Amino acid sequence: MNYCPICGTKLNEAIVDQTKVKKCDSCGFIDWNNHTFVSCVVVAYNQQREFLMVKLKGHEEDKVTFPGGYRNHNEPLEEAARREFFEETGMTLHEIKLLDVYSSESHRLIWVIYEGQIDREVFIENDEVKSVFFVNKDTKIDESTLRGNLTKKLLMRVLKSTK
Repeated sequence: MNYCPICGTKLNEAIVDQTKVKKCDSCGFIDWNNHTFVSCVVVAYNQQREFLMVKLKGHEEDKVTFPGGYRNHNEPLEEAARREFFEETGMTLHEIKLLDVYSSESHRLIWVIYEGQIDREVFIENDEVKSVFFVNKDTKIDESTLRGNLTKKLLMRVLKSTK
């Protein structure tokens, strides 16, 4: 950030509480450089209590993860989860509830995780996801295909709770 989000003045480097920051000399705003990205993720179940995972396209071709993505500015978290789920699958959710929150400090990322029931199991092709598949306790997934540590952590948790 180079300009103050409050008054628009150029920010200057400063030391505050022994921390290098950017500070606005006009209004006193301090950029602590602690921005974190928020992604809303959904563990979505079908009628058989299998959960849905996606296989990605593009620069993460064939990586496997849970459907979800970044929250838009000022977007309610549940709305972001439903929107991202629809964008990546073409499916809608009946009900969702907050399941957990994970974080990755190295990626400055927070995953807000919801779980819910799928209304209609028809995948609609899109620019982000190559395919979807359902997972149960007997499904074998090659860990090297998982998108990252948060995907692995959530997968292990969900598999552990799947009967």
